Amino acid sequence: MMFKNIFVNILLIAATTFSLLPGLASCSDDNDAPVVLAGNGISDEQWADVNDADLKGEILIFEFTAAGAWTAVSDGDWCALITERGQAGASSLRIKVAENQEAYGRSATITLSVEGYSEPCSIVVRQGEGFLEKGTGTYREINNWVYGIMEKNYLWNDNMSSLLLDYSLDYQSFLTSVLDGIAGIDDANHDDGSWHDGTRRLYYSYIESNAPTSRAPGVPYTDSGMAIVPTILGYGDNAPCGFAVKWVTPGSPADIAGVRRGDFISVVNNIAVTESNYQNLGKSVLNGNVTIDLNIVEFNDGSPKVTNRVPSVMVGKDTYMDPAVYKYNVMEASDGKKVGYINIMGFHMDFDTDILSAFKYFRQQNINDLIIDLRFNTGGHVLSSTLLATLIAGPSHSDEVYVRTTYNKARTAAGEVGEYRIGNPVAPDAVNGYAPIADALGNALGMSRVFVICSNYTASASELLINGLRGLDITVNLVGTTTQGKNVGMEGWRKTWSNYQFNFYPITFYCENAKGFRDYADGFTPDVVLDDTNIYPGDFGTLSDYLTNAAFQWAYTGNKPAATTSSRGRSAAVRTLRMTEELQEPLTRRTGGSIILRD
Repeated sequence: MMFKNIFVNILLIAATTFSLLPGLASCSDDNDAPVVLAGNGISDEQWADVNDADLKGEILIFEFTAAGAWTAVSDGDWCALITERGQAGASSLRIKVAENQEAYGRSATITLSVEGYSEPCSIVVRQGEGFLEKGTGTYREINNWVYGIMEKNYLWNDNMSSLLLDYSLDYQSFLTSVLDGIAGIDDANHDDGSWHDGTRRLYYSYIESNAPTSRAPGVPYTDSGMAIVPTILGYGDNAPCGFAVKWVTPGSPADIAGVRRGDFISVVNNIAVTESNYQNLGKSVLNGNVTIDLNIVEFNDGSPKVTNRVPSVMVGKDTYMDPAVYKYNVMEASDGKKVGYINIMGFHMDFDTDILSAFKYFRQQNINDLIIDLRFNTGGHVLSSTLLATLIAGPSHSDEVYVRTTYNKARTAAGEVGEYRIGNPVAPDAVNGYAPIADALGNALGMSRVFVICSNYTASASELLINGLRGLDITVNLVGTTTQGKNVGMEGWRKTWSNYQFNFYPITFYCENAKGFRDYADGFTPDVVLDDTNIYPGDFGTLSDYLTNAAFQWAYTGNKPAATTSSRGRSAAVRTLRMTEELQEPLTRRTGGSIILRD
């Protein structure tokens, strides 16, 4: 037994001595943790204490050497890691920096950790510092001019002093930033813009330079001069495919070549139009210098029949002036009743003589009723709208208020208000008088009612006509679809700078009639709702045109046409294809407005 105890004691002593030897690790579970070394394990790093990134965004690449496997984490979503981990040795940290669209500079910290080392490494990325100016500053003088006008005259100018603005931007971006800033304060300027499904499609307030950015009467264009819609006539595999001509601008190359509304273009440059090529061919038609086949489309019980009218006509490309009046004529019923028709695409003072000529003709013809086609009229000069109202209303309404303009709080408190009166040439933007308005009384019809063709394109000075005539107790019967709902108007300022002309049109007033009504921001709903979007077009001012037909029947019979009123079955078997931006552009580049010109 004594021998056994001595042996056990020797083992215990040996074990104890062994465990105390330097440099030998214990085999117990408590001491299995890896050794953590001091420092960050990074050398040869290629970054500074603060690393600046471009405001427009960029890819940053930082080189370094890691003593072990490494990981990285960014605390900013805008500063995203492309490489989040790597192995020991020469390494690259790649970072994608997003564009800074905020008003201030920002910074993010990337934390880089190497396995086996106690201290992480921090990399700071900065994108701007303090308040950011992101533009070149080229248009700073123009932007100050814009702000000065808006600060005094914009209809919703109450909170402009609280906006943080970047005057270094280009003039378009600067104006948008002002409008967006005001919109961000309780949607204050909700009525400055066109809305669709709760989203603002555009602001009405706008600025333009020498190169026009909007289509309006009096603006020169260089193209073929027509609007077209890609259309399939029928549902079979062999159904004709082509372009239905929506309109032709008078005096344009297409007009000179004999193209007219309602023509069907089936062949372009000897190539048949199909669903697969219509986008490219349509662009060619609009640009001009093409040969096209023109066809007549007739409907028999809803079935379309295509007959060639003019084969291979050449349509050129040239510069032309877009007029305000596209057409006027008189339609006569079987019993001799005469209905005048006038298509006005926009209100522009340079073309008021054309409107006067049309009404002189209507007086000579002793018309009984009048149809005013405003379906593509997005507005224009208030003086021109007043002239048209005078020609309709006549001497019995002389000097009565047609439209009253009401301004922002400060201008209203100062007693400022504008009035346009029937037959009165003196107006807010014509303090010395606009003679054509007085001349209009001598050619006026004195109508007690009119029929207006309208659509969602009908806006501003066109809606002003509807509202203003109703304020005079003249019956305005509407046929078509709901108007746009622009119950506001703009004053226009001009400035010449660095050999460039700038025209600025901010919304500065509400339009109300003699009865004080101005609440039509949702548009005017027609008395007879008829949508001609998928109706094959007939010529303006004829019974083959769906909406003209309906208005004429109402004027002739005195009874509202039914919503199912057809125009010789022109709605049957007609399919319109998707409109490209190029095809849509002639329909949408008319911005219009209720415009008052200022010095």
